[in-house]
This record gives sequence, C-alpha cells and structure tokens, in this order.
Amino acid sequence: MSSKPDTAEFVSGGTRHNVTRLQVEAAAARLAPAHSATFSRNREWYALVGTGLHYVLDLITEATGIKPSDVKTARLALDALGFPVVCWAWGELLSAGHSGHTASA
Repeated sequence: MSSKPDTAEFVSGGTRHNVTRLQVEAAAARLAPAHSATFSRNREWYALVGTGLHYVLDLITEATGIKPSDVKTARLALDALGFPVVCWAWGELLSAGHSGHTASA
C-alpha cells in the first residue's frame, strides 16, 4: 500500500492546479519515452513512469493540458505522486548543479 497521495498540486501562471497519478500514467502511455528518439541533452529532469522515462514538463502538460510554470514545480508534483524523478547531468551539472533547479533557486 502506497503512502503517496493520488493527487498533487503544481503551479502554472500563479494558479494552482491538480494532477492525479492516473492522469500521469495515461499521459505516459501516450508520449514517446524520452530515452527514444525524443531525448534531448537540454532537458535535465525526468520521471520514471512504468518502464519509460519522460521529461517532467511534457508529462504534466500532457496529463493536464496545462504547462507548469517551471521544472521544479513539475518534478515536485511527480515526486509527491510517488514517481521516481531523476536528473540527467553531465559536465558542470555534475559538480555545480543547475542554478534554476537547485534548492537555492
């Protein structure tokens, strides 16, 4: 039994919206996984849904029709729902992190 909620909040344009675990799973089924031809080194944060990695902003946008204001909002909502969230890092991202995605931002 999961202790994670079935619904999480995210912000878009200053307004709070809800996303559910079922919406995210359905969105993942419609999207091509990020580890396929859609992979981009310019996207750092991904969520694992089933066996597919999906870029967090694309996943929430596909699930709700609303694009989150930022990556941090999307990744925190997906984490709250219990999906593993991972960062693809290389070079300076490994040592310094991404200023827009770290806790200090």
